[in-house]
Amino acid sequence: MVIKMKLFRRKNGYWYIRFERGKEKSLRTKDERLARQLFREIQKEALKGRLIILEKQNKISLKEFIDEYLKWSEPRKSLASYKRDKWSLNRFLEVVGDKPLKAITFKDVDFYLGFLLSQGRKPSGINVDYRHLKAAFNKALEWGYLKKNPFSKVKPLKVPHRPPKFLSKEEVEEVLKYLRNKDSSFYSVVLFAIETGCRRKEIATLQVKDLDFERKLIRIRGKGDKERLIPMTSRLEAFLKETCKWRIGKVFPNWHPDTITHKWQKTMRALGLDYRFHDLRHTTASWLAMHGVSLRFIQELLGHSSIQVTQIYAHVRPDAVREALEEVFKEVDFSGKSQAEGSKGPKKSKDS
Repeated sequence: MVIKMKLFRRKNGYWYIRFERGKEKSLRTKDERLARQLFREIQKEALKGRLIILEKQNKISLKEFIDEYLKWSEPRKSLASYKRDKWSLNRFLEVVGDKPLKAITFKDVDFYLGFLLSQGRKPSGINVDYRHLKAAFNKALEWGYLKKNPFSKVKPLKVPHRPPKFLSKEEVEEVLKYLRNKDSSFYSVVLFAIETGCRRKEIATLQVKDLDFERKLIRIRGKGDKERLIPMTSRLEAFLKETCKWRIGKVFPNWHPDTITHKWQKTMRALGLDYRFHDLRHTTASWLAMHGVSLRFIQELLGHSSIQVTQIYAHVRPDAVREALEEVFKEVDFSGKSQAEGSKGPKKSKDS
């Protein structure tokens, strides 16, 4: 790569070098011969420096790239996303070994995904690692370390589509009754989750200032710092007004996404149930779908990026589909008989 630079003299008689992007440097001399000699030496040094950079790019190892990428990732991404970057990249390094970055092939990627499967990892979880790794190697492309991304020809694993798992009315009542007596603080968290369909992190980071009691709305900061407004039910309004009467800062202080998960798992063991905390979100959406709420409204409530994500709740509306089918085809005669045949009685024989 040629380093663009130009030698020129200003009106004051001094010689300067103009580099790319408009940067200039004074040679502090009015002697043209000396200026040109200095210019040639600087060109050689610039070329030498560029060659050193190119040599480094050719030799950079996977570990060196990971260290560099994580330094880039930490100040730019959320803590959770950065931690996933770190875990995925270090796991990849552990499995494929430290080698020149350019030596990593599609086969290495295939081997890594197969290894994770052999360890009992679920395809959905492996695909999260895949996305983080692919993004990291795309950055290596931008930085000029690679000419092609070894993840580009390897597709994510197929994930079987299963209906969302959700709690029944009786199970929700059982959970709330148990927590009301055993842990009132966590009872509040679970009640909020059911009434809003919010994620763990959205609940743990919710601020009192995000509650608009006048309009009965809650401002939620979701994935990618995207904001959405969700309605406040009358029961939730009364609960939040009482809870946050003298509170500032977080609505649910001392709660973290991980502590929510641990407390939920403890609750499930105590009740002999098998649900994730995230299944409360599925419960909210599934119940709404069963009551005829449109998928578009459910999408807005949950903060899904597209309606396709919300389509998983379409299956829980068989009654609505059945009613629609009945309505559409209620005037169609499926008997196969003509109107004349239908109006006449059975044909009598001559003997009768």
